[in-house]
Amino acid sequence: MLSEAVEMIEPPEQSVVIGTGKGGVGKSTIAAQKAAWHAAQGQRTLLVCVTSQDDDDLGLERFNRGIRPDGPSVLNGQGLFRAIHDRAPLLPVREVRPNLDVVPGGEAVGEILTLLTARMPVEGIYVVSSLARSLAPIAPWYEHIVFDSAPEQDSLEQLALAAARWLFVPTRSDDTSIRGMRRIARNYKLVRRQLNPSLTVAGACLYGSNPSATQLHDEVRRNVREVLGESTPMVKTVVGYREMPAVNARNKGLTFAEYAALLATSAKSYDVAAGRAERADVVPQSITPLANEMDRLNQEIDAHCRKAHA
Repeated sequence: MLSEAVEMIEPPEQSVVIGTGKGGVGKSTIAAQKAAWHAAQGQRTLLVCVTSQDDDDLGLERFNRGIRPDGPSVLNGQGLFRAIHDRAPLLPVREVRPNLDVVPGGEAVGEILTLLTARMPVEGIYVVSSLARSLAPIAPWYEHIVFDSAPEQDSLEQLALAAARWLFVPTRSDDTSIRGMRRIARNYKLVRRQLNPSLTVAGACLYGSNPSATQLHDEVRRNVREVLGESTPMVKTVVGYREMPAVNARNKGLTFAEYAALLATSAKSYDVAAGRAERADVVPQSITPLANEMDRLNQEIDAHCRKAHA
């Protein structure tokens, strides 16, 4: 989509895209967890889901969390589509958590592609700044803005990159995930050169891998730097693959930290055996290391953004 020089964008200072070129590498989970982490520290935070996938890690739709704006529904990506269509400010769902507002993604986000294509003959590549323009009126309300970017479409990925100051890239250790990063690397370079020169790679991380597989991780880090650039910072924290607590937390619409907090009052396996509780009521012990690793990852991402800014 990008091809000609246009007016440059100055994104909000504390805005970061969690993005990669392939789905299933923890992108949406990290974005939701990071946004909630900032909010839990008392920082006004906005999560913008620029993806047509039905990601609802915070339980916004399933558990009816947050305060919906008046008027037409903003769920399922409809609010994001309408803001770009009407050239209007974003209308987030407020207080999904204390201090956390969310612009939900969903099916309607896919319709943005048709809209951008229709506007291209008149606006040229300036259509890529559509999200940045809808964000600008409300950006001063927030201390942190986190984008969950779509891995399925270059145009949607470019929308998010054009609106942000930082890019953070998660990956798994397989070759497919590493190759998938080449696409976001290409979009990053296009957006940075032609629209958003402030955009900077803040770092990359391994997600869903065995923390003890250090030789494999060293190899992956070399591959990441080959794709994203030799100066790309790689965070030390590796969030391990623990399927049960991760799935349970998402099914309950809880962050890992919130789910771990339920461990003290969790039902026990003998309660299930006695018919006093369901298996879903038992919080697995493995949620504790998972929550701790995610907490360390959030701290490192934040530190890398601040270090890159300095």
